[in-house]
Amino acid sequence: MANKMRLQIITPMRSILDEEVESVILNTTEGEMGVLYDHEPVVALLGYNKLVYTQDGVKKEATTLGGFAEVTIDKVVILTDASELADEIDVERARKAKERAEKRLQGQDVNVDRARAEIALKKAIARINLSNMK
Repeated sequence: MANKMRLQIITPMRSILDEEVESVILNTTEGEMGVLYDHEPVVALLGYNKLVYTQDGVKKEATTLGGFAEVTIDKVVILTDASELADEIDVERARKAKERAEKRLQGQDVNVDRARAEIALKKAIARINLSNMK
């Protein structure tokens, strides 16, 4: 039996997850990073993507929309701007958000906050991609 570690996913609005897991795969800004119990301590910057974790032999997924991961020997703490578990994603809402962001980025309006639109687009794409993997 593999040693387990605690996985916590925390956003400014709520705690998404606080469970014992066997493994975690993080999508950092530097690439994927696998984490097992007794991992070397590290802090990593997260991208707009997903994380995969194994709980009782079952793979599960959640979005990570920016933020940080702190890895210790027996814990992974995710502090992220927003996160959803796969079954919480409203796919239609994510598609509409993607369309709005793309429209803003394609337009010539100088009053559009391009950085904000780019982040909205990345978040929508991460949500859609995770929902398509269910």
